[in-house]
Amino acid sequence: MKKVAILSAFLLALFVGCEKAPEFPYPADSEQYQFFQTLSDSLGMKYLNPQKAVELITTKDFSVWTFDIMPGLYTRFKRFQNNLTSFPADQLRMTLEQGAQSEAEKKLLARQAEQQGIAPTDSAVNGQLERYYQSRGGKENFVKFIEQQGFTMDYVENDVRTQMAIQEYVNDYLDNHIQITEEEMQSAYAEDKSATVRHILFRTRGKSDEEKAEIKKKAEEILARAQAGEDFAALATEYTEDPGSKENGGLYEDFPRGQMVEAFDEASFTLPVGSISDLVETPHGYHIIKIIDRKKEDRPFEEVKAQLESQLKEKQRRDTYEAMLQELKDKAKYTEHFEVLG
Repeated sequence: MKKVAILSAFLLALFVGCEKAPEFPYPADSEQYQFFQTLSDSLGMKYLNPQKAVELITTKDFSVWTFDIMPGLYTRFKRFQNNLTSFPADQLRMTLEQGAQSEAEKKLLARQAEQQGIAPTDSAVNGQLERYYQSRGGKENFVKFIEQQGFTMDYVENDVRTQMAIQEYVNDYLDNHIQITEEEMQSAYAEDKSATVRHILFRTRGKSDEEKAEIKKKAEEILARAQAGEDFAALATEYTEDPGSKENGGLYEDFPRGQMVEAFDEASFTLPVGSISDLVETPHGYHIIKIIDRKKEDRPFEEVKAQLESQLKEKQRRDTYEAMLQELKDKAKYTEHFEVLG
């Protein structure tokens, strides 16, 4: 239920990018080549044919291709290569789209950092690499790990340098575009601080459009029963697919504003206490939410002022970052071509 954390810089490095239509990154006699050839031939994923790159995202300066994302896909999905009957095709496609989006955004931000003359020092890059080494029990283990993923230390070092430049650019930009006023803090202080709800979740993550339609139909049937007055906690215990709240009747108690995913959070803090929502869709699936209670801050304003300022800054940073990124995409004529995936 909580917001999914942003991928680390190193995990983003699993999605390799090139400026032009790339060559397939592995030789024709490799396991990787055979893996994608099998997916293309046996599962009908023609867009993963290792003999032809497919353009996924275009901008006026660069494109992102399937070949750019395939190393990350292989790392994540190779465990299914001997059991194609259980292969999560929808999950792979979703990962492919997300990887392409991440790679394109990374390129847009890297170009901005370069134009600003931002270049991390060798000592800073080495310090970050040292932290990666320690996370794997030393440099030797780390090198072995990244080579098993099909990468080289030169690539990792260059990617770390790029990610550090991006982070510096983003931090500088946000620091120059964020300002919290006294009025904003007073307004936040007057808002409800926490909410208590019960909810029923019908999961749709990784499901096909046909499956989602069936799930929505079932959710609407349970919604009608809840709105007709059936015991909500009993319905949640029987039907919810959220393991974190199933055993206590779908209860989430006294959670702070901003903790849950956006649509869930908005419903929890705007609907009247005692009411039941219509279906609320989030990345997790469809939710039915019953508002049990909300509470306001009971501490003096001056006591929580610093905390409010921090929370407002974090929200403003997220909003400003998304707006900045969208502006870069608009200027670059960023266009997704995911329809080629069928």
